[in-house]
Amino acid sequence: MLSLNSDCSSEKRGKDMNKKLFVTALSSLLAVSALAGCSGGSSAPAGSTTPAPGATATAEAAGGEESTSPKILRFGCSGYDIVLNPILSSNVYDGWANDLIFQGLTRTNPEGEYIEGYIVDSIELSEDKLTYTFTLKDNVTFSDGSPMTAEDVVFTYMTMKDPDYTGPRSGVAATYDSVEAIDDTHVAFHMVAASPANLQNFTYGVLSKAHYEYSSMEEFEAKNNDPMGTGPFKLESAQAKQYINLVKNENFWDTENAPKLDGVQFLEVSEEALLPALQNKEIDFAQPAAKLENVEAVEEMDETHLVSYLANGYTFMCFNTTRPTLEDVKVRQALVYALDRRSFLTAEYGSDELVALGMCPISKTSWAYPGDDELNAYDYDLDKAAALLDEAGWKDTDGDGVRDKDGNKLALDWLVYPEATWPGTLSGMAYDSWKQIGVELNIKTLDFNTVAETAMDAAPGEKDFDIYTMGFSLSADPDPTGGLFDYDAYSAGGYNASGFYDERSQELIKLGLAEFDQDKRAEIYKEWAIRQNELLPTLIVAYRSEIWAINDNVHGLDDIAVYTSWTDLIKDVTMD
Repeated sequence: MLSLNSDCSSEKRGKDMNKKLFVTALSSLLAVSALAGCSGGSSAPAGSTTPAPGATATAEAAGGEESTSPKILRFGCSGYDIVLNPILSSNVYDGWANDLIFQGLTRTNPEGEYIEGYIVDSIELSEDKLTYTFTLKDNVTFSDGSPMTAEDVVFTYMTMKDPDYTGPRSGVAATYDSVEAIDDTHVAFHMVAASPANLQNFTYGVLSKAHYEYSSMEEFEAKNNDPMGTGPFKLESAQAKQYINLVKNENFWDTENAPKLDGVQFLEVSEEALLPALQNKEIDFAQPAAKLENVEAVEEMDETHLVSYLANGYTFMCFNTTRPTLEDVKVRQALVYALDRRSFLTAEYGSDELVALGMCPISKTSWAYPGDDELNAYDYDLDKAAALLDEAGWKDTDGDGVRDKDGNKLALDWLVYPEATWPGTLSGMAYDSWKQIGVELNIKTLDFNTVAETAMDAAPGEKDFDIYTMGFSLSADPDPTGGLFDYDAYSAGGYNASGFYDERSQELIKLGLAEFDQDKRAEIYKEWAIRQNELLPTLIVAYRSEIWAINDNVHGLDDIAVYTSWTDLIKDVTMD
């Protein structure tokens, strides 16, 4: 469900996705907000958009002449790791490549509901809601032509439970006790606890046991660049920091839904070079930062159009509530009242139409969102902020312009990183306005990884910060377990760095996780979200939008949406 990024990538995978995903998605994808092994093959110059071996460019077709060359869809991006294994990858770009190579047991529909995956005929839930039995389609094959059976599913999911497994799916593995192959087409998952959120744990692509079977985890990981899945594409070649070339899987089992494209190419293109590459027809589509300047630039381009939508994620500002300066909710509320976030949205993004003011840790796209009228927007109000600090006992007793209490100055360290612009913009505005209410702010600029290590990787009691900012991506299910607001995730490497504990909040998380009636579940999460909006262990700064720039010679990608990835649309994509 959850993943960090520098700005908030479009990642929508399992809740245990690690920080690395953000880092990658962030540094390249997100100047917009905040957390971003190679196989052989000839290489193009680093950063080049020159077509790599096996991926013939179709730029000549853009001039109107019918091209007889292979139809290769070229996606411009930056920061993929080339970990082409769905239970090891933690990067949004690798994730998209894996979606084209592999297929899982469940997937999301356009409404954000988890449904049967392409390789599954049906899902049966036991009366006690602890066993999921999947009926697999009987004609599914891997890219080498070998049949996929229940044993491959067991192998995939039990590999995540291997004691030597160190990948990002350990949280998924903790949700089931065992996986049982009943026969070739029936597989049962015996869960630790009954929860409707369990369905999101079955989205990861099935691996071929014959291909991936291993005697050591090192042997298993060595296949990262030699993938074998049941999806419509397979790997042809890859070069770190340059390209990933996928070609049509000639053994694709689902002939009715076989892709019309001959291949898909991921080309390394920096954020700054994305729009020029689109203009020059060196790439076919990209996801630039959702800023007004990028929107206007694309609108001025010939033969290129935009698709945009409010995404399922947000940027946030975490308070270290274990610090004496931030343990009082009135102080946290005062700091938010003294932060002109509406002006920030305009200053950073050029338009408040590209983002929405953050209100609570559930996305506006979710069925569990409480509604704006139930939440406090904390509109800019310096007088109210000052009054709250007075009530909390923070006053300037020595006349130096900085409030103090019990011998402590109201002085805060805010960690920001330069890989995205928004943390610097937001903290800079806070520096000016907080000074007016007697708060001293020290802005510390560190690289993204160091911020993540300081805030999240450090053990409780060793998290050396007062405030830090990043982005967070969510899955379709609103379950916050293991995320920024779950006290159980307050640990070394956990997402919760605030250290805030509220008994009712934790109770609501558990109630929501166990409730199968969606209407009742929505009410539970709404109460939980309203409570976080009031207690503010972490402020949701903004809900982000995503924009896609697509060349007009590409057809079939215009239905990209919050719960519909471009990889979901690939079977119908065509090119002139």
